[in-house]
Amino acid sequence: MKTIAIIESCDTKYKEVAFMREFIEKEKIGVIVINTATGTTPSYNYDISREEILLESGVKWEDIETLTKNEKMRHMTEATANLVEKLYKENKIDAVLSVGGLQNTIMATTAMQRLPIGFPKVMATTIASGQRKFESVVGNKDIVVIPSICDFTGLNIVTRQIISNACACCVGMVKHAGNVLEKEKKLVVAVSLMGITNNGACSAIEELERLGIEVIGFHTTGVGGTIMENMAEDRLVDGILDFTIHEITSGYFGGGFSYNKASIGRLSRSTAIHVPLVVCLGGLDFIDFATSEFPSRMDERVFMLHNDTTAHIKILPDEAREVAQIVIKRLENVDYHIRLLVPTNGMHHNSRKDLELYCKEVDNILIDTISSHVNENVEVTVIPGNMDEKQWGIQAAHHMLDELKYHNKIRKDLVY
Repeated sequence: MKTIAIIESCDTKYKEVAFMREFIEKEKIGVIVINTATGTTPSYNYDISREEILLESGVKWEDIETLTKNEKMRHMTEATANLVEKLYKENKIDAVLSVGGLQNTIMATTAMQRLPIGFPKVMATTIASGQRKFESVVGNKDIVVIPSICDFTGLNIVTRQIISNACACCVGMVKHAGNVLEKEKKLVVAVSLMGITNNGACSAIEELERLGIEVIGFHTTGVGGTIMENMAEDRLVDGILDFTIHEITSGYFGGGFSYNKASIGRLSRSTAIHVPLVVCLGGLDFIDFATSEFPSRMDERVFMLHNDTTAHIKILPDEAREVAQIVIKRLENVDYHIRLLVPTNGMHHNSRKDLELYCKEVDNILIDTISSHVNENVEVTVIPGNMDEKQWGIQAAHHMLDELKYHNKIRKDLVY
């Protein structure tokens, strides 16, 4: 029988747990309730106790019972994640479901983030609202997040419906989808892009697809590049056309729309696993900040509004030198052949000559510094034009094909 694991604090959410169990079992699906309660009041309606959860990680409840709430949560969060991962590896669960507030969301989604892409994960939460980021909830995994609308303080006209929707979502995935992502025989290439490099990147994608390669695009505004590299580590892609490495510049500034702590290791992770790699400089020359959170030195900067709330801002020459050094540093340990493609007329749409973010000095600093100091295993090629042009993208696609050939990845299913 298919089985859904429910992660809940069964001291405060035992009514919700009973409701979920009844809903799911009516659908002929089994339930395992994992009790993550850390309070002093009794728990009900669970299958695996908090004591059992902790013992799986070599910890006794008596050892943490007198600790602070935060310390107990830290132990329980790690132990719950370990248990859920173990249940998955033993093929004892087919999905994970949870509802709750901040504490339960942290515990449940930490466990969910241990599970592979495609495995059903559903979180109905009170924190999916307001000025909160998804980073702490979904990480780099495909967790379905449902706003709770109201707090989970028992069953009422709102919570019954929200919980029913969450259960139905999870049951539907278990019954009709819910397959862990697996690599097929066809060659797969990952391509990084964002709006300002979309034309060039999509032209590359279309050309690679014409050549018989399956392509996955990743939006590099925070976590996209990291997920792309995770999939390369999991051997789900055969090559990476890293068309847009804008996240590196966001990391240098430590903020902005595209900033995410998870992207701090961009590029170095790709090369560490020896994936066939073509690197472009897309988006390296600018940052994207909310108009209410502009960085310092705005009196020196050139910028344009991307929309009503976000501005694209050209970096300054001294910043370009430091960003270039970061790229060089990320590539310094490359011990196999990769390619670096550089443009002659801008690293994204609005950096072309006579457009808003054109600055030849900044572009030259980035290109010249990186090109002249990269590891000797990096083959540098100049492609005339702007990266957001169709022809530029097509040429980049053929360099990706050449790199796949270089590493003997080409198979007979290609039509090139």
